[in-house]
Amino acid sequence: MTKRRADYPCVLPGDPAWIDDARYVQETLDCLAAAAAVAHDYGEPEKYVLAHLPFQVAAGTLGRIRFDMPPARRDAVFLMALPAFELEALWEVLGVLRRARDADDAAAEVYDLVRDYAMRCFTPPCDVDDVVADLERILAVLVSQARADNVCRRVRTALWCSTSQKC
Repeated sequence: MTKRRADYPCVLPGDPAWIDDARYVQETLDCLAAAAAVAHDYGEPEKYVLAHLPFQVAAGTLGRIRFDMPPARRDAVFLMALPAFELEALWEVLGVLRRARDADDAAAEVYDLVRDYAMRCFTPPCDVDDVVADLERILAVLVSQARADNVCRRVRTALWCSTSQKC
């Protein structure tokens, strides 16, 4: 029996600009997932470093977060539980993109595909550095654990105090 990892608590800014502006990252990851699936079908499962599933999960996670964000409210926060496997997929993909950016030979195909896709499919054109930077920014928001812990602690305390005479 395997140990199931708990969901990761996220406290997200109420203004969804942090995720809406990086829609192209999701589309780029969808492209990488499709390319990795084709490479796997043709007997080259390591051509894009990872199998297609982590790319697909990471892209789907970004899409789900974008879809689930409530209407913009600058003075609010949005609490969300992110499944651990989705967060792990985002970190795996970021690692591959960093390797591609840093000219790792094993990630050369990733670099070529991301560079070509990002330069030709988006206005304004972007490059691998932009994709890496925006995915890093998204992950920084998702894993701001100190803020999440503080908010969760306050909510838990408020709930406990509302049902107890000890506060």
